[in-house]
Amino acid sequence: MFRNISVIGLGKLGYPMAQFLSSSGAKISCYDKDEKLVEKLKKNHGEHLHEIGLNNLVNNNNDLIYHNNISDCITDTEIIYITVPTPSKLDGSFSNDIIIEILEEVAKVILKNKKSYIININSTVQPGSIESEIIPFLESKGLINNKNFYILYNPYFVALGSVIRNLEEPDYLLIGSSSIYAAKKITKFYNSLYKNPKIRLLKFKEAELTKLLVNTYLTTKISYSNFVKNVCKNFDDISDLRVLESVGLDARIGTKFMLPGGPYSGPCLPRDNLSLKKFCFDNNIQNTFSDEVQKINNDTIENLYKVISNLKNQHKIKTFGFLGLGYKSNTQCFEESYSLKMMNFLESLNIKVFYYDPYLLEKFSATKVNSFEDLALKSDIIFLSYIDQHFNPIVQVKHEKNIWDLWYHFSESKYNRVFHKVSDFKKLELQKSDKNQKIIQFNKKTG
Repeated sequence: MFRNISVIGLGKLGYPMAQFLSSSGAKISCYDKDEKLVEKLKKNHGEHLHEIGLNNLVNNNNDLIYHNNISDCITDTEIIYITVPTPSKLDGSFSNDIIIEILEEVAKVILKNKKSYIININSTVQPGSIESEIIPFLESKGLINNKNFYILYNPYFVALGSVIRNLEEPDYLLIGSSSIYAAKKITKFYNSLYKNPKIRLLKFKEAELTKLLVNTYLTTKISYSNFVKNVCKNFDDISDLRVLESVGLDARIGTKFMLPGGPYSGPCLPRDNLSLKKFCFDNNIQNTFSDEVQKINNDTIENLYKVISNLKNQHKIKTFGFLGLGYKSNTQCFEESYSLKMMNFLESLNIKVFYYDPYLLEKFSATKVNSFEDLALKSDIIFLSYIDQHFNPIVQVKHEKNIWDLWYHFSESKYNRVFHKVSDFKKLELQKSDKNQKIIQFNKKTG
């Protein structure tokens, strides 16, 4: 078991990772070059991340130790967790520049202290990166692989908003290694941290590719669900929800991600699909699969635009409200949010846009409101961007308001008129018209 662990990078994954590792009882030393972020973490202990369960780890009587530089952070450590961004390049591949910057400092410490380290890379990297770029870089500093340093590739499968649960209850642990020594050390550590963990030890390139393939399989399931939604949309006697629920009951398929809804979005899935496409291109592998998944995703966004245009042209909507504007609940992240793309499209049609989101602090061109009450009063239609527990009480608000419920969250709402496609909106308008006609007739009889 490791007694001293360092975590470099304290972002949306790094800080929760550090707090999670503190549950092992090990001394956790941390570093991030963003001094303002570090001061914020010291004061609010990650409250801005909205990660469920994080507070329990913060108060486990094993506080994180912060350092002002990498050298001090790793001097007494046994294993270094590197959890930093690997931004996408224009060609779709991932950049390792930030990792290399960190390894530059790590190499200096190794040479100075003449001490070996296990370096555990948690960031997603392009397949082939460890052996073609990361190890050669350290060797160029005069270090010997699997003697002065040991590399592990150990990406975690987490989703923002549920990072702690994903860290505490992983489906399995993916580890790439070329060292029996390092593999045994990390396996022993995880066996002490988890109860009967499923550990998958692979070669570096196998592990790097597996990380991409897991996420791109998820994009496939989401695009497939939206394909089914498109198949069903013109049939009043077919429910896309019931069809997908039934398809998912087959154990070979499963119900997760089998739901009619929006396109895939966020900081991982879109770029992982592009990364796989680049990997195939670089290795002369025929791949129309990634293009088709992306095309369906783009078509799903275009279909949302068509509904908006229909609502403006036929139903004369002038205001539009978003219930959530980020890409999912429990996170400040709005990267690749399709709601933001919809917002821009709405504004291009001169439709006034409002939004209520309890997580986002960024300023957008749309007008932010502080409650659902305000959103309901100012919007002709409210769009549910994602499912969130904060939205559950909204069904109790007695506003007769059209809710575009892409996720079937308010389908049983007593007070709101819910629609899932534009044809449903037409039905609601007809129902409203029939109701008004009945009222007129009643008034004539009693007048």
